[in-house]
Parts: sequence; structure tokens; C-alpha cells
Amino acid sequence: MSSREEPVPHAKLSNRRRMLGLMIYAINFPLVLWKLSQLYSNWQQGITLSSTDQLLDLILLASVLGIVVVLPNWTPVFTSKYWLTGEGVKITRLLRKGLTIPYKAIARAEIYIKNKKTGEVSKEAIKYAKDSANTLRRSGFKFQDYTNDDDAIILLIGESKVFLLSPSYPKAFAQKLRKRVGQLPIKVVELTSKGKRERSM
Repeated sequence: MSSREEPVPHAKLSNRRRMLGLMIYAINFPLVLWKLSQLYSNWQQGITLSSTDQLLDLILLASVLGIVVVLPNWTPVFTSKYWLTGEGVKITRLLRKGLTIPYKAIARAEIYIKNKKTGEVSKEAIKYAKDSANTLRRSGFKFQDYTNDDDAIILLIGESKVFLLSPSYPKAFAQKLRKRVGQLPIKVVELTSKGKRERSM
């Protein structure tokens, strides 16, 4: 690891996401093994792969393998890890190619924190956060989700992309990021049981 790389503490993967990841494999892996054994058994019996039954089994197998590989690749069911490097924010996640967001590509940041000290976050506050994200989507921004949990999320917004991360200490991460980016506008939105509180850092 380069001496200029600084690991960023990340939030733990939520139990809901961990269970979803386990279910994907628990349901589909036995099906993959069963279909492979069927294909092999039929092949030993002299049934060619071009037969109708074998082709249908191959199509089903390919579909299941697609779910096993593609779904965890695009759905955050594995832990994402972050680093501040000399070039930008580095992100890695199992089954997905690592990437680095150049500092010059980050125009602004938004932090959304759920404060549950006084009770469950209000529906109005949740709606505000969702509406903010939908506004960016309608404006043409493409979202890339590298979060581990929904309680504290930072959005790194560029010209056409929005990267979602969940560092353990989003405000501290944003301050360190500002030192590397330069003049970085940062908005903090605290979602509470009474609504939302918004301020700039």
C-alpha cells in the first residue's frame, strides 16, 4: 500500500444486506450443482447437449449463474471499503472491480445521517432524502451504490455521477476529503423523528 493511502473506517454491513447476500447463494448454489449433475448424468447416458432437454437445462443454468454473479455485483450485499489516496477516493467491493474517484471529479458532497436518539426517523425526513436522490436522477446523474448501511451516507457528486459511500464517521471523512479536494461544498442533512435539519460544513 502506498504511503499516501489512508484507510477510511467504514460502517459495518447491515444485517439485512448480509442476509440478502446469504440467501442469494443459499437458494441458487444448490440449484446450480443439481443442474450440473443432471447435465453430466445425461451426457454420460449419451444425451447430447444439443437435445431439447439439455438445452433448456443449459439456459436455466446460465440464468441462475447470471443471478449469482451479476446480482451481488450490482447490489451492495458485500462490504465496501474506502481509502483516501494521492489520486482520489479508492473503493473496493467483492465481485466488483475496484475504482478510484479522482479528487478533481468531485464537485460537492452531501451527508445524510439518521439520528434515532429521539425515536424512529419521521416519514417526512425519509421522503426528503428520497426526493433529493430522485431529483439528481431526473437531472441525469447516474448512481453507484457502495454503501454498507443506510444510517449514515455521503454522496460524492460529480458532473454526471453520484457515488454513495457509508464511512463510519462521514463528517470527519468529508473534512479530510476537503483538504485534498480544495474548495468542496458540503451539505449535512440530519434526519430525525421531527423532520430534517440541514446545514453547511
